[in-house]
Amino acid sequence: MSLMVGSARIDENGKISGGKPGDQAGNEVSTQPYYVHSKGWICMRPKSVAVANAIAEAMIQACKNNNIGYCQGHRITVIEQLRKSGSLAKIPAKTEADCSSLVRACCIQAGFDPGNFNTSAEVSALKASKRFMEPITVKSGTKLCNGDILVTKTKGHTVVVISGNPRQAVSHYPKYKGASGSIVTALAAVGEKDTSKAHRAKIAAANGIKNYAYTAAQNLEMVNLLKKGKLIKA
Repeated sequence: MSLMVGSARIDENGKISGGKPGDQAGNEVSTQPYYVHSKGWICMRPKSVAVANAIAEAMIQACKNNNIGYCQGHRITVIEQLRKSGSLAKIPAKTEADCSSLVRACCIQAGFDPGNFNTSAEVSALKASKRFMEPITVKSGTKLCNGDILVTKTKGHTVVVISGNPRQAVSHYPKYKGASGSIVTALAAVGEKDTSKAHRAKIAAANGIKNYAYTAAQNLEMVNLLKKGKLIKA
């Protein structure tokens, strides 16, 4: 299957507002083959495979439901209808979204609300939710996965990858119940045999800890994740 994305794109008149509620043209909210945007993409990848799959499924539902159309002037109505109906697939009334409010709706359906944002503030809003890895600048060799959210580097557009490379299930270390603040001690206590610097760097990267330099603050961040049972294995 080819790489596909879904998004709210434009109204039936080729404008950003003023059209009738609902998808009049059948492509106001729709899927299309992946493309390289002229402004470039930033990829926001959910930490959880389950959340990523739920976001992708929500976008697919939105693209199939012709009650959801495009309009920037009434962009929040899709959120209101989603809260009433419980899923994007079940929205029964003619409603509207723009690209960023539809991404927000997909996140809500996946179990969390990152708040209201437009594309210029999307990266910071998604980061603040704590549900995503560090932003990835999409290049020609970047491997895109199901549920990845792509947003332009400057204000412009956002889409969800709905048929990308499947994500592998993430495995977490058991909860660390000790009192030590040492990441080496904590890792050993939960059964990790390789506590070398090289392997700790891989663990840090898997958990979105950027520019890992073995600092006390970075190590403590990993220990705290271990205590919550949320430290991802590398």
